[in-house]
Amino acid sequence: MTNKTPVQDVAAVADDPVASRIRTLRMAQGLSYKRLSEAAGGLATSFLFNIEHGRKVPGEDVAARIAHALGDGAYEQLYRSWARVKSRGRNGRADHEALTGAWERLRAGFAVTDAGAVGASAMPDRGEGDARDAGRLRVPVLATAADPGDGVRPGAELVVNTLSLDPGLYGHDAPQARERFAALRRPFAFPLDAVQAARVTGLPAGYLAIVSREPLESARAGDAYVVRAVGRLEVVSAAMLANGEAPEALRAAGLADAGALRAALVGRIAMLLPDVRR
Repeated sequence: MTNKTPVQDVAAVADDPVASRIRTLRMAQGLSYKRLSEAAGGLATSFLFNIEHGRKVPGEDVAARIAHALGDGAYEQLYRSWARVKSRGRNGRADHEALTGAWERLRAGFAVTDAGAVGASAMPDRGEGDARDAGRLRVPVLATAADPGDGVRPGAELVVNTLSLDPGLYGHDAPQARERFAALRRPFAFPLDAVQAARVTGLPAGYLAIVSREPLESARAGDAYVVRAVGRLEVVSAAMLANGEAPEALRAAGLADAGALRAALVGRIAMLLPDVRR
């Protein structure tokens, strides 16, 4: 019986576009194997480790759960295809040439190269000095909905994690993701609970709300905004900002009309990401 060397493991992962993507996304979001395991429905951490290192083959449903846990659900079918192809290879029903061809099709679907970076055809030219475009956008994650203040970055005592948003991980949508990230102003994220989410139609609880600190020019219907009230962040709808019909909890905190709500504005919820820390 022969044991794999670390070099062989690295080679296996480099040749496997999905295993490499799982590892990249997990590390970019600062997730431990335990956190990812919980988000994916209770997988064994050792199983996740071995999937990342090319030693284990997940079933299609498990592959799909991992995709959604990493916020990569748009590529669920690619994950499922990967699980099918890898299972056939392990069971001896696919030759090397077929596997190589399948890997290339998967890479094309993600628009990534062997090195794991976005292919040149998917990347627009970058201007020098554009720090956001040159790398990842790091977003501090608050442990609770505590008011982070108006500083460039929330106090360290409030921050439980940091999201690393990399446009390169969005494949064909990288240019749009880059543009969207660049528009964020001093962003931070906080967990949405059920009470907060219920104030705006379609806002899901259990997600991280990424807030962009933008001045309010005009409240857009359907958007969700964040105000501060007695040291806490509170979610309000565009309609609340326009007509001042705030929930009782906000009225009790002195935010009883549209003017008070606007004066307490922190920013707009610009993005939502699954809170895989749960």
